[in-house]
Amino acid sequence: MASATARAIAALISKDLRLLMRDRGAVFLTFAWPLVLASFFGALGPGFGAQLDDGDADRAAAMTVLIVDEDHSRASEALVAELDADPRVTLAPAELDTARERVRTGEHPAYVHIAAGFGAAPSVLEPTAASPAPGRAVELGVDPRRRSEAELLTNATQLAAWRALARGLPNADATAPIEAVEIEFQTVHAAVRGPVARPPSPYAVTFPQGIIWAVLACAATFAVSLVEERKRGTLLRLAVAPVSRLTILAGKAGACLVAIVVMQITLVLAAVIGFGVRPQSVGLLALALACTALGFVGVMTLLAVLGRRTHSAAGMSWAILMGMAMLGGGMLPLFLMPSWLQVAANASPVAWALIAIEGAVWRGSSLAEIAPACAGLLALGGVSLGVGARAVREL
Repeated sequence: MASATARAIAALISKDLRLLMRDRGAVFLTFAWPLVLASFFGALGPGFGAQLDDGDADRAAAMTVLIVDEDHSRASEALVAELDADPRVTLAPAELDTARERVRTGEHPAYVHIAAGFGAAPSVLEPTAASPAPGRAVELGVDPRRRSEAELLTNATQLAAWRALARGLPNADATAPIEAVEIEFQTVHAAVRGPVARPPSPYAVTFPQGIIWAVLACAATFAVSLVEERKRGTLLRLAVAPVSRLTILAGKAGACLVAIVVMQITLVLAAVIGFGVRPQSVGLLALALACTALGFVGVMTLLAVLGRRTHSAAGMSWAILMGMAMLGGGMLPLFLMPSWLQVAANASPVAWALIAIEGAVWRGSSLAEIAPACAGLLALGGVSLGVGARAVREL
C-alpha cells in the first residue's frame, strides 16, 4: 500500500514538472529570472559590501564608533571631544568588552579604546630616555574586512589629536600639550549577525535575494496551476481515481518542493563557482534552504485557495508574495532598511528566510540564532498546508 502511494505521488510530481517545463514563460520566471536578478544587481551594488573603494565615503561618513575612555584625563577628554566633533564620526560610549562584542557582531564598524595612563604617557613628539618610543597610543578595534572604515577612523583620530594640540590643551600632569597619538590596531574577527551587519561582497546579498525570488516564483506558479487544474476538472478526475486526496496534495506539493530545491542548488552553485561567495556554514545553509522550501510549499497551497479563477489567483498570489518581499528584504536588503522597517520586517516570512539564509552565508549566525526563523518557516508551512488542503478536500 505504501509503495503504491509512493508511486502515485512520484507520478503526480513527474506530471507537474513536465507541465512546468512546457510553459516557457513559467520556466524563465522560475529558473532564469532569479539568476539574472542576482547577477545584475550584484554587479551594480558594490555599496552592499564591506570592501568598498571610492564609493563608500558617503556610507562611512555617518558611521557610529564606540568610545572606551578608561583614562578620564584631560588629554583623553580633549581627544574624545575633538574626535566627536568630526562630522564623519559619531561616538557612543561603551565598556571595552561590550565594544568588542558589538564590533564582532557587526553592530558597529569599530571602537576606540583609550587605556588608563594615556594622559601620563609621553606623546609621540616627547620621547624620553626611559621610553624612547612613543608612549601615548590609542587602540582601534576593527573588522579586517572593513578596511575603508578603519582608514577613515585612523585619519579622524590623528586629526583629532592634532586639533587638540593646536588648542594647546595640557595633558594629565599639566606640563605638556597633547600630541598626535600612535594607532594600535586590534583585529576583531566578525561573527556577524543581525540586520545591521555588512556583507563581505554584494553577491552575498543578491544571491540570497535571488533564491527568495525563485522560491516566490515557484510558489506562485504552482498555486496558479493548482487553480487551473481545479477549474479544468483535472483535480476532480484525480479525486475519483484510486488515490487519496492527500496523495493528490502531496504530489502537487512535492513538485513545488522539487522545483524550489533545484533552483536553490542552482543559485548556490552559481554564487560559489561564478561569483566567489563562500558560505560560512554549509550545514546551516542546507537547513535554511530546506526550511524555506518547506515553508513556501505550504504557502503555495494556501494561495491556491484564495482564487477560484486562474487570473484572480495569479493576481492575488503575486500581490501577497510581492508584499512579503517588499516588507521582508526581498527588494531592499535588511541591513539597509531604517530601524523601524527592520522591526516591521520581522512580520514577513521572506525576512525569516533571508535571516536564516544570510546567517549561514555571511552573517556567521549560529544554529540557535537562525532557529527561530527556521521554526517560523516550518510552522508557516504546516499551518498553510493544512488550510490549503481545502483545494482538494472540497472537490
